[in-house]
Amino acid sequence: MGFVNEFIAEADYERTGIKDIAKRFGGPIDRSWTIDRERNMYLHCVDRGREEARNHSTWIFCWHGELVVVWLALMEHRGERGEPGWSHWKLRGIDLPPHLQNRREEVLADLEEALIAYKDFGTYSVNTNYTITLDI
Repeated sequence: MGFVNEFIAEADYERTGIKDIAKRFGGPIDRSWTIDRERNMYLHCVDRGREEARNHSTWIFCWHGELVVVWLALMEHRGERGEPGWSHWKLRGIDLPPHLQNRREEVLADLEEALIAYKDFGTYSVNTNYTITLDI
């Protein structure tokens, strides 16, 4: 099935502990996520920058049940409502648990897949097809 954007059901919100995780970063950004239930993965934004850092964001990427913190910068995006879109992201940092260091490329490939599904704004996306560039 792959990644889909959806609002987080109350049962999932409690089961995953996402509420407590998000509190570490100042609270949940919103009650939606980009999730692949079959592979036990989700992407959830927990913080967005302000003012000159407004393009910076912090994400929780649950990769096969392992929590990974990802810091991204949105460099550019294009696409009108109802049309294909594109985003250029820059990886500012990633906090991989030590036992996942040797699987970094797999994690980043799945992160890229999640960002493509996230499109321009997750459950609030206005674009149809979507592509991304992710600078590592």
